[in-house]
Amino acid sequence: MKRFEPSLQLIALLGGAVTFGTAYYLLFLAHPAWSAAPLDAFLPVFQGLILKIGMSQIIVSNVALVACVILFFVSRDWFWLLAVAMLLVSLPVTIYLLMPINFAFIEATDPSLADKAPRMLHDWGIYQIIRTIADGLAFVAMCKPVIWPKQKAALAVTERSK
Repeated sequence: MKRFEPSLQLIALLGGAVTFGTAYYLLFLAHPAWSAAPLDAFLPVFQGLILKIGMSQIIVSNVALVACVILFFVSRDWFWLLAVAMLLVSLPVTIYLLMPINFAFIEATDPSLADKAPRMLHDWGIYQIIRTIADGLAFVAMCKPVIWPKQKAALAVTERSK
C-alpha cells in the first residue's frame, strides 16, 4: 500500500484544493455579487452555478475525504486525520445548512422568496464562512505531511547532534 501513497496524496491534495477553492470562490466572489443583485438578476446565475458545481464539489470533497482516511491508516500521520475531521465539519454544514437554501433558490416556488432572499443570502454567507474555514484547514492539514514530511526526522537529527 505504501507504493500507492504518492498517488493517494495527489488525489487528496487535488480534492482538497478544489474543495477549498470552490468554497473560497463562492464566499468571496459569488456571494457578494449575488447579495448586491436584485432577485430576478441573481436567481438564474445562482441556479446555474449551484446546479453545475454543487454535486461535483460534494463528490470531489468525498473523494478527498476517503483518500485522507486511507492515508492516515497507511502513514499514521495525524494530519490526515485532522483533514478528515475538517472535511467532516464541512459536510453537515453543506448538507443541512446550505443545501436547503440552495434548493429554495433553485426551485423558486415560494411566492415570498423576494422578501426572504436577503435574509437567506445573509444566512448562506454565514454558513459559507464556516464551510470555507473548515475546507481551508482541511487543505492545510493535507499539505503538511506532503510538503514537510521529514520535519520530525530533521528535528530528531538536530536533537541527536547536540
